[in-house]
Amino acid sequence: GGGDGEDSDSDSSDGSSAGGGGSSDGKCDGDGSKTDIAEIDMNMESDAGDGDDAAAAAKEAAKQAARERNKDLMSKLMDDFKADWEPAVDKLDKAAKAFEGLDLDDLNEGPDGFDVTKGLWRQTGWKELDSLRKKLEELRELRDLVRSLGRGAGRGPLKRAPRQRERPGMPIGLVRSPLEPEETNGLCRSDDISRMLPSELALIANGTRPARLLHFARRMERTLLSYERVGWSEEPAVTVEGSEIRPAAECGPIILCLDTSGSMMGARETVAKAMVVECMRQAKSQQRQCYLYSFSGPGDCVELELKVTGKGVAALLEFLSGSFHGGTDVDEPFIRALQRLEEQEWSNADILLVTDGEIRPPDTQMLADLNNAKETMGLKVHGLLVGEPGAGADVVEQLCTNTHTFKSWAAVKEARG
Repeated sequence: GGGDGEDSDSDSSDGSSAGGGGSSDGKCDGDGSKTDIAEIDMNMESDAGDGDDAAAAAKEAAKQAARERNKDLMSKLMDDFKADWEPAVDKLDKAAKAFEGLDLDDLNEGPDGFDVTKGLWRQTGWKELDSLRKKLEELRELRDLVRSLGRGAGRGPLKRAPRQRERPGMPIGLVRSPLEPEETNGLCRSDDISRMLPSELALIANGTRPARLLHFARRMERTLLSYERVGWSEEPAVTVEGSEIRPAAECGPIILCLDTSGSMMGARETVAKAMVVECMRQAKSQQRQCYLYSFSGPGDCVELELKVTGKGVAALLEFLSGSFHGGTDVDEPFIRALQRLEEQEWSNADILLVTDGEIRPPDTQMLADLNNAKETMGLKVHGLLVGEPGAGADVVEQLCTNTHTFKSWAAVKEARG
């Protein structure tokens, strides 16, 4: 009986041991199972992190692609803007150099304003305009001739007007002169005791010998500090560079009759076109009117108002880009010019004829009407000969009150080269 009990205990012990062993294996499996879940969670988190990184990378790539597209678009817009505006800006710069005081509003073309797609900026004569502007820098005689045109350049209200300098043999102008004192203009050095400053008189009043000797020395050297008393005198004068405040009357308009016949081709054509540009420039700067009649053969006379506007500059460029041809009929432009002189706003104009002298004798009636205008209206007809007059010299003398011969051929040839 005791043996059985031991066996039972032994079995129980074994069972207990086995059970314990079984229980121990179950716990280990439980720990293993928990470890697998943690790893799964970590793997899921890792997968989620990888997904977020991929989304961020894709988003960044999309942003970079958008930036590249925007960069390309901006570059294209800039190229298009440059292609549209660079030629216009270059031409506007040429216009500003050619016409002093040019305002962008002067070139507006109607309600559309400044439009680079329209005719003015598509013209081909801009190169010729800039070339002639450079030539004019060397052609002073043309500038001086244009300044002398237009009646009414005598006395008038004080205003800014072209400066004049006395020169014998030239038309009557208005120059500063101390012989007709009208106003105190400032201070100067002189030997005139009636105009000297009190400080100079004080040297005599001082009474000491050195002071009196200093006064007499200054008087002998004509260096007494004095008031400058000047006025304006009508003397033969020429208009020079620059402007000043002077009692100047309004200068009359300019009517330009330009010979565009075949004999004017070459260097003569260059001088003629330069004269057109100079007339337009000075009309702009002096606020004067200017009108062009370009003529060649019978019935071939083209009119153009030389005014710095969009349409006016476009018409000028078209004229400059053309060439001279045909015969010479001087009657038609003078008939039209005389008709224009009958208008109030043009009644004070002078006429400038630019020709090479190879012209036919004018019509008798037209010449009589021209001479009548010279006598009754004080009309002045200036002639600029750009070449040897030859057989036409007498004709030019009949038409013109003043004749000028162009001499600066060297400057034209250098400019052309």
